[in-house]
Amino acid sequence: MVPQILEALSIAIGKGLNIPLAYNSGGYDSVEILQILDGIVNIVPDMKYSNAKTDGKLSGVEKNYPQVNKAAIRKMYNQIGDLKINSYGRAAHTLFHPTY
Repeated sequence: MVPQILEALSIAIGKGLNIPLAYNSGGYDSVEILQILDGIVNIVPDMKYSNAKTDGKLSGVEKNYPQVNKAAIRKMYNQIGDLKINSYGRAAHTLFHPTY
């Protein structure tokens, strides 16, 4: 699905799209996909649980959700860094314009 999204974004940006882009991640993303998306979209991560016994029941995935999720969150952190707080005590706006 990511190649199709990137192709569509390339077309849209070529036609003048100039807005912040966010990708709502379920937290089960490969590190390779996150690397591809780095600098194109701001990823909004999710961490559902860390117990491997529940991942098959709740998410219908193999018993590796916690490992995949932790690697994905680690990669996202390495790409973005620490949370930045604005003068209102809220998370600073980190969305950026596409550079694709």
